[in-house]
Amino acid sequence: MTKFKHLCSTTGRLRLVSFLVFATALGGAGAARAQMGAMPGGGMSPGGMGAPPPASQEKEEGPAEAAPEEEGKAAAETAQESGNSNQRRRRTQVIELDGYFRTNPELLHNFNLGQGYANDATNGVPPFPTPLECATKTGGCSQKNLGTTSMRLRLEPTINVSDQVRVIAQIDVFDNLILGSTPDSLVSASRPDQRTNLAQAGILSNSTSPPESGENAFTSAIRAKRAWAEVDSQIGSLRVGRMPWHFGRGMYFNKGDCATCDGGTTVDRIMALTQVYGHQLALSWDFGPSGYSWGMTDAGRADPNGSPLDLSQDDDVFQLTGALILKDDDQRFRERAASGEVAINYGVQVVYRQQSKEIFKLSTTAQSKQDQNGVVSRSDLSNNTETSQTQIDAWLLIPSLWFKLGWKALTLEFESTALAGHMGNAGPLRLQESSGGDNHLSILQLGWVLAADLRLYKDSLFIGFETGGATGDQAESACNDSTCAPNNLNPSPYLNYRWKFVPQPIGDSSLHNFYFSPEYHVDEIFFRRIMGTVTNAIYLKPSAAYWLDVAEGRQLGLSGSLIYSLAPVPVATPGNSINYGLEMDLGLTYRNTTEKFYAGMVWGVFWPFGALNRRADLFATGAETATAAQILRAFVGIKF
Repeated sequence: MTKFKHLCSTTGRLRLVSFLVFATALGGAGAARAQMGAMPGGGMSPGGMGAPPPASQEKEEGPAEAAPEEEGKAAAETAQESGNSNQRRRRTQVIELDGYFRTNPELLHNFNLGQGYANDATNGVPPFPTPLECATKTGGCSQKNLGTTSMRLRLEPTINVSDQVRVIAQIDVFDNLILGSTPDSLVSASRPDQRTNLAQAGILSNSTSPPESGENAFTSAIRAKRAWAEVDSQIGSLRVGRMPWHFGRGMYFNKGDCATCDGGTTVDRIMALTQVYGHQLALSWDFGPSGYSWGMTDAGRADPNGSPLDLSQDDDVFQLTGALILKDDDQRFRERAASGEVAINYGVQVVYRQQSKEIFKLSTTAQSKQDQNGVVSRSDLSNNTETSQTQIDAWLLIPSLWFKLGWKALTLEFESTALAGHMGNAGPLRLQESSGGDNHLSILQLGWVLAADLRLYKDSLFIGFETGGATGDQAESACNDSTCAPNNLNPSPYLNYRWKFVPQPIGDSSLHNFYFSPEYHVDEIFFRRIMGTVTNAIYLKPSAAYWLDVAEGRQLGLSGSLIYSLAPVPVATPGNSINYGLEMDLGLTYRNTTEKFYAGMVWGVFWPFGALNRRADLFATGAETATAAQILRAFVGIKF
């Protein structure tokens, strides 16, 4: 494996050249494109078939002019050729605009499960943030409600250069902006106590200001999230840029295109696709984290419009992805199943990652300069006496499998993803008794989902059952009185994995925590909000939904589900118990498919069990029994 990793790092340029030669041949050959199914990159399906436009014919410069007859004939031929060219180029619209507008008011009740702080704010926090009215002390709080109303306008333009060449982007305006969060009275998001002269108190504010990153908000009003190009040819397609990544049901790689999704999996890649015996074959070279660049240094910041430059190749994450997929679009799959045919779709994907070095911590010189000036120089990062880079010699293999079967009213679907790898030096991912010892880390994780549903009464009634699981790890607080403070760790962190960092405890050299994509929504409260996603869990979820036609193109839907969840590794829970709890979610939705309008509301309640209690033997001064949490969420949206 060492020789193989060395070969990957030393032959990267040769591999890139070979890939680009293959991709160029794929993108430039021929007229008609291969028929593509669902894209592993998660992008839109390519445009219609047709020949690419010929090169434009410009009149050559010369000393002599053509005779009138020849000039007229040439003009007529040019006009005809131009018309044919435009006809071939413009079988699709030049610009297509898709997207949606949404707003989501929601009320969160008792999401901290009735638990307060253990001793104080630095010695253990509740499972979910409490309102500011609650003191940071042991015990519950009479104020149990948190509320937010957010909005987003998503724009997804497609520029069709021709039927075979297009550029696609994704741009969010007011991305999950909390309504009322940027009044004209606010000066700085980091100093909410500072006010403008327009209004020294919020009650005197008459208007709002657009959010500006670094000023009155932490994100800008307009956020460009994705942009990529697609080129079709006789033998396949080429895709280049920052694009969505989706596989199977979206359990691990999820492009986040649902009406209530907040993020999604995005990847920088060069990808080639083609058809092999009816299957879609996709091969890509992906650009993972690249470490420090010239623009992060003092000289680079002084030249913001200069050429980009990556300062090291060894700290880059090198990634290759291959996928073989057989997939029908949803309508075709349902038609095949409804006709009595056994419709089968499946796919396999393999991802390989490798990284030689990482910057876990700045060198002493670089950290000093960063603290003094807010920026470092190239020589601060690495010089003759010290460097900010750490040799980690890491590799990771991520195989994924997806299978879907449809027959008449029944649909079965399965997806599984595993992570297997090794880090020669795990850095802060492991706690050590002393520096200089063996700090390797083995990675072995597994996640899976199995779902079944029945479509009855002309697709009006849906009855479903889903079960899934994600491996867990013993690491919970991962520290004690002697190791928490030196490593800036909390002995009782939030349960949401995105709000905490939990290294492996002393003596533990394996990492088993698998995380579902946060955009794979199982419920409304426990996994989606309190835990952040499915991890160290097995869940069982029966569900049902009924759609009533109220008019042509207008439907009213009722839905309900129960989710029982348990912990495969009980020691990683606050109560060291196997049972997380039971959640019930009920929904009412109105949708107008003709005018692309939808609205509705969801009410959910989560009853926690023993795994979420604070036991007296584990929390001497903060023992508390978890109590039920509720959510009431409304939504209004328009798709276009």
